[in-house]
Amino acid sequence: MKKSTCPKCSYDFSNKGGNYNKHTNTCDGSYKPFAKCDVCKHCNLNFNKLSARANHTRWCHDNPKRSSYTNGSNGSQLNTTEAIAKRRLSIKKAYADGKYDHVNRKGKTLGFKHTDESKALMSRKALASKHRRLLRSIREYVKKDGTIVMLDSSWEETLAKRLDEIRVEWIRPKDPISYIASDGKSHNYFPDFYLPEYDLYLDPKNPIAVIAQKDKLDCLRKIMYNLILIETLDECLNYTPVILLLTPSQQSNKITVDFDRQMP
Repeated sequence: MKKSTCPKCSYDFSNKGGNYNKHTNTCDGSYKPFAKCDVCKHCNLNFNKLSARANHTRWCHDNPKRSSYTNGSNGSQLNTTEAIAKRRLSIKKAYADGKYDHVNRKGKTLGFKHTDESKALMSRKALASKHRRLLRSIREYVKKDGTIVMLDSSWEETLAKRLDEIRVEWIRPKDPISYIASDGKSHNYFPDFYLPEYDLYLDPKNPIAVIAQKDKLDCLRKIMYNLILIETLDECLNYTPVILLLTPSQQSNKITVDFDRQMP
């Protein structure tokens, strides 16, 4: 890959995608290369995963640019007459330059067509990965023991507070659970909470998500008798765990028994 040296800051930049030109147009000579670290440069919060740190740093409340990321982030700025006209010209030029010669066209649909070998390779890599997808709504939660846990939603945060309030031990599982979907393909599922004392997995999920993920949830219920879906915010606020008493013959007809727990 060819690189060019910026005459202002003396750092090398790739010519691919116009990176060099983009940099030199704005460089004032004070550029410093990005240094990978596990600490937020705005609030100095430590992370054990670089990907979690990167997401947090962008949306950190101490980031002076945060408001500019938030304002207009609904995409309306991309639908102006000027923006649409500019994109059309760019796409037309890209076709003229032959940059889409390797792309299959089917009607109005554009896209790469992966070979079966490529699809199989991507599938194996995805299943081997223990990476939990990070959402924009991710937030930090400090447990009673001081441990910082990254939660995906306000519902998860509400449930975590409830479990801490009633002194129920919980963890955020790091390893995914593999399952076979109805189409015969393997997938990974990351439970949100695990209660070691009760051997229960909890997954706060709003009704819309339950409907959208029906096939996935049906498959998981067949292999995870101890998976509990929490479908309302009130359930998160007032959740009390139960012990599931199951024998092999009862797995198709679960029996739940309330567990009396001394409240603090």
